[in-house]
Formats: sequence, structure tokens, C-alpha cells
Amino acid sequence: MKKYVTLLCIAMVVAACSNSRPTFKKEDISLVPKPVSFQLKDSSFEFNSATAISLEDQSQQKAANYLVGLFNNAAGYSLAVSEGKINEGLIFESTQELKEGAYQLEVDPDIIRIKATDESGFFNAVQTLRQLLPAAIESKEVVDTAWFVPCVSIEDEPRFQWRGMHMDFSRHFFKMDEVKAFLDYMALYKLNTYHMHLTDDQGWRLEIKKYPLLTEKGAWRIPNNQDTICNTRAVENDLYKIDESNFKEIDGERMYGGFYTQEQIKEIVAYAEDRCITVIPEIDMPGHFKSAIDNYPFLSCNEESGWDTVFTYPACLGKETTYEFMKNILSEVVALFPSKYVHIGGDEVNIKSWEQCPHCQGVIKENGLKDEHELQSHFNRNIEQYLQSQGKQLMGWDEIVRGGLTKDASMMWWRNWAPKAPQIAADNGNDIVVTTTAAYYFDYLNEGNKLERVYNYEPVPESFSPEQEEHVLGIQANLWSEWIPNFKRLEYQAFPRMFAVSETGWVAKKDKDFEPFNKSVQKQYDRLDVLDVHYYIPAVEGLEKEIAIVDSTSVTLKLAYPLEGVEIYYTLDGSVPDKNSLKYTNPFVVKDTGTIKARAYRGDVFNDLKSSKIVKREFYEALEVTPENNGLKRWVPKGKFKRVEDIKIPTTANWTAVDGIELGELKEETNFSIIYEGFFKAEKDAVYIFETQADGGSLVYLDKELAVDNGGYHGPRKRYGTVALKKGWHAISVRYKPSSNPRMIKVWYGVQGEDLEPIDISVLSH
Repeated sequence: MKKYVTLLCIAMVVAACSNSRPTFKKEDISLVPKPVSFQLKDSSFEFNSATAISLEDQSQQKAANYLVGLFNNAAGYSLAVSEGKINEGLIFESTQELKEGAYQLEVDPDIIRIKATDESGFFNAVQTLRQLLPAAIESKEVVDTAWFVPCVSIEDEPRFQWRGMHMDFSRHFFKMDEVKAFLDYMALYKLNTYHMHLTDDQGWRLEIKKYPLLTEKGAWRIPNNQDTICNTRAVENDLYKIDESNFKEIDGERMYGGFYTQEQIKEIVAYAEDRCITVIPEIDMPGHFKSAIDNYPFLSCNEESGWDTVFTYPACLGKETTYEFMKNILSEVVALFPSKYVHIGGDEVNIKSWEQCPHCQGVIKENGLKDEHELQSHFNRNIEQYLQSQGKQLMGWDEIVRGGLTKDASMMWWRNWAPKAPQIAADNGNDIVVTTTAAYYFDYLNEGNKLERVYNYEPVPESFSPEQEEHVLGIQANLWSEWIPNFKRLEYQAFPRMFAVSETGWVAKKDKDFEPFNKSVQKQYDRLDVLDVHYYIPAVEGLEKEIAIVDSTSVTLKLAYPLEGVEIYYTLDGSVPDKNSLKYTNPFVVKDTGTIKARAYRGDVFNDLKSSKIVKREFYEALEVTPENNGLKRWVPKGKFKRVEDIKIPTTANWTAVDGIELGELKEETNFSIIYEGFFKAEKDAVYIFETQADGGSLVYLDKELAVDNGGYHGPRKRYGTVALKKGWHAISVRYKPSSNPRMIKVWYGVQGEDLEPIDISVLSH
């Protein structure tokens, strides 16, 4: 266990030794999510081996059991639980006045009172109490400390009923103890829905007794391209190491995989229920079904399994055997999961095989369906009717909206670029869980989907009416595991962004404020240390681009944001840094080519490696020119060139004067190219960075030498280059060939080590 001791814990021990009860300051306390109403009072309550717990009814048992379990582990004694009345200790009281999940918590020096209407309310109150206790309460070993809780008065209730996290078991698999640890993290932060993505093309992870091949063979695969990427990254980063225990030899081949038996699923469901967490199973159909079709090929249209251009062949929706197979699977699923919902996926289905399949076309014709999308909806309705007969409701990804939904189906909105999907669903009366890539895809790197962005994202679309908003069940963050090959990496991707999901799911929109939230988050890291969570710590900045030198240059490193206890270590020889490497304290000078690598540590927690090559540059001498006009000259040829690399400028080019580099009136045009030419003014002798963001392709030349290569044919992306320029004017040429949908051409510049700014008329002439 990591040995972080906070000043707060020291203060508690001192107070205990002096037989006095400490009074806490507001800044000592961190509660995530923050309560609706919070009042801090003088003094504190002390838990000890004589502390008693009084219950009124069975709805309070789970909460009491959880608290008792924490003290058993960390304090080494068991709190006495009874149904008798007590004058001191912890009292649970039932009331009919609060909404589901809500609670009232009153802590006084001799007594704690918790009021709630249902078991989730009592459980949520205990999680608040858990966060008010010292972080050492998370210990699995006995800790010698005093267990003081500040005297507070709290009234609290959740904003959304669905506050979820998702794990993908198909791409990479996770063990039972890892699932249980994650459920404990969720409980701590009042998250109440756990979405298990159990099947996909890469693996089938749930035992189905009627179809044993699904796990005998479908749960195992030879290493694939996702493993290759992880293995490549793992050379310098242990967080990408694939869990070796998930490999075994089958018929002489090394195979990756794993699955849960039905008994193990029952154990997971029971463990979650003890924490007031509902487990939602996802069995993907009719697409992402390759792991089943591999072993039961009659399920596909052509009785073959495999990949098309992007997605795999789906199950055939024209054969009765497909429907029978799906329902037989679901009959076993619904018996294992007591949840209201069963998620059937329904996303990214490749409909091409249905277009050619006589069985599928026959069903379309017989049922008067308009197209293959309505064929999928026909399938969904059939499966939905079966689930309803089993007392369940169907849920799927937002693609299921296309082709029509019944009013009882629910959907997860993940494609933020498809804003009509939630609108259609809400208008149709369907419930929605918001899980968009814009904020809630936690397989995206922390640097891309940052904590502040996740926190400030409002899940309810701005266009929603109050009636439509009633259909938003809540939010969920997803951890797709293509490049999450082990549990430590999963923790790294989840924390601290899971805090933002916790608070957004709980706190009303009007009451959210990132700055105080972030201060609370800072105090949670010591608790995560005791839990042995490998969380994300701020990235090292300063090595995003290559570093160019003429003779030498100073290198400045910094953290993306401050976090107490984080230190930067680096190397200059290309080796992977650790805590025995050079410790960064001040900017340092480099004089030779090579590679700088750096990463940050907080105790034993480390982050992803950052690196930069040091390259040699020679100065370009300034030109002896005196440009007469501000801005650049521009030539726009129509249809002459297929690629930016093909552009050649004739002597007869028709140039026009422009202020800078932008599409302007050309944004909606097609089949054209742009060439900008003129001079760039270097204000001093220095290494300059030029950066472009462009679709299609772009090239930047300085003094006729290629400085930025953003060529080829692609969507919007950034590229940069470094060039050493003497003070004065230098020839600049920018060439751009847009894609079929012109979007952007932007150019920035700056002295190396300084912030870049848009290139404009202030430094351009012709």
C-alpha cells in the first residue's frame, strides 16, 4: 500500500492523543460529488470499537454492512449493529419524504443520524460518511489512527437516476477481483449503474450453456492488431503491458481470452447489489457478432464469418434460426441479470450483406419494410417483444433510432455528431442515457478529453424542452478496451475523470462550478493512493514538438496543471526515465542532437512518456528585399491538380492580394487549389516553428525549402516544422489542396519555446 500521510491525519492523531475532539475547516473536507446542502459545524464524532449502529428496517442493512466492512479492514474491529434504540452512535431512520437515492446526514459529537426513504439513499449517506473519514479507512490492513468525522449537516439528492460506468470485456478481458475493485470505486463516488459489454467481434465473455462453443472457442483469439499496438507501446510504458494471465495455449497456439461462468456473473451481480449498483448486460446483435458467427456460421447470410472493409458481417435477419439463436441466448442472460434493461448494442451494423441476401430481402418484402435500416428495426422489435415477455426492456446504441422504435425501447446516445438521434427518441417517448464521445469516452486519452471538458459538458441537449428532458435517464462514461490491456491502464483512463461523471450525474446544472470541484479532486488523490489506484497525473509539457538547435537552446518542462507531490524526471540519451533519472528543477541547455524523454511521478504513480528529438538546423540568411505591400498574393487554380504535391505555378498565374491565409469565400467551393506567396518577417535571429491545420493537404516553404509537410489526402490534421531564420525577410509559400469537402487551412508561427500565434498581416508582405 502507498504510504501517503496527510496533514489532516496527523492533526487527528494529535487530537486523539490530547483527548480532545478536533474541529475541521471547510478546506480540510473533500466530498465528490458535492452535496446539495452542506453545513460544517464545530467539533467532531469519533468512531471507536464501542461505537454502536442502530437499524430500523432491512432497507438500511446494506449501508450498515458496508460501513462495518470498512472498519473491519482498516480499524481491526467490528461495529456492533442492532435494532434497539441507542443514545450514542450511528442511527439509521426511515422516512417517506425523500426521493430515491436522497438522504439526510446529521453528525454531532455523540450521535450520527442518517435519514432516507430507500436503501440507495442510506447507502449514499454511508459513502459520504466514508469520504468524511480519514483516507486510511480505505486500507485493507489495520491502521493505527483516530477515526474522527467532522460535525456536519447535509441534505442531498441526485440529479439523474442513471449514473453509470461501462467496461468493455471483449477487446481485453478483466478479472473478477478487478471488476469488484471497480465496483467499489463506483460505490465510493455514488455511481449506481455498471454496464458490462460482454460480447463483440473480438471475444465472447459470457457462458451460454446452450451454445458452449461461444466460450470454448469464441472466448479465445490469436493476438491481433490491437495487441500489437499495446505491445509496441509497452516497450517503454508498463501501463500498456497485456495481462499475461489471459493467455493460454490451445491446440498448439498461444491464444488470448477469458470468460465468466454463469456462477461468476451471479457473484458479480450480488457484489454490485450489495453496493446498490445495477449491472446492465450488453449482448451485441445483430452486428459486432463475429465471435458467435465464427463458431455458428449458419448465423450469417452467406454462412461465412469475417470482416468487410470496416465492420464484420452481421447475423442474417432473414433466417428464423437467427431469431431463435438470439432468444435462446437472451433467455440465459435475463436469468442472470435482474436489471430492468438488457442492452443489445445495435451499432455500426454493416448492412451490405443484407442488400444481397435473398432471405433478408424476402423479410423486407413480406413485411412492407422500406430498407435495410427498417429491417434492423424489425429485428429489434422482435427481440424487444421477447425481452418484454421476460419482464425486461430493450436498450441499444443510438443507431437503433433509425428505422423506428417502439415507445418502450431506450437508447444510449454516443454519437455527438448525430444530434437528431436523441431528439427523435425523446419526441417518440424513448428514454435516453447520454454517453457521447464529446465527453464520456474515457478510452480517449486524458489530454484529449480533459477533466475540465468532461465536467463542463452539459448532457441534456440545449434544444430539449422540459418534456423532452424528462426522458434523459442520466449519463455514463465508457471504457472501450482496444488499447486498455490491463486494469492499471483502465484506472489511469478512468481517474480523475470519473469524478466529473460522479458530480455531473449528481449535482444540478446551476450548482456546478469547476474551480471548487477541482480543489475537491486534489484532495481525493490521497484516498486513491490508499486504494492503490493508478490514476492519471498531469502530463509533462514542453516536448510536444521536435527541438531544433543551431548551437544550443534552453528546454523548459512543466506540468499541464499543478498537482501536489508530482515531480518530473527526464533523460537526454533516449532511455526511459524513472525516479533514478535526472530530476527536473529548472530549464536546462542542450547542445547536441539526441532524444529527450520525460515523465512525471507522484509516489509510485507515473504517467505516459513524453519525448522529443533534438535536431540540428543552420540559419537561413535574410533576403535583401523591401516588400511594398502588406499581406500575401494568392493564386486559385481550378481543377488543375489532384494533390498538393502536384501544384506547379505557371508564369501566367493570375495573382490577387489578400491579407492572410484563410478560405474566406472559397470555403464552399470545390475542385480548386490555393497558393499563397510573399515574405515572412523574422523579428530576431531564432529557431521558428510553423504549424498548419488543414484538410486535404498543405505544404509550407520557407526560402524555397519545405518547412511543414502536411501533404497527402486526409481529414483535418495538424503538422509542424522548425526552421532557423536570421532577422529580416524570408520568402514564404503556402500550398493547399482541399478535400472534397473544403474545411480549413490555418497557419501558426512562433519562436521555439514561446506560444504560437496565427500568422497574419503583421508579419506578411509581398
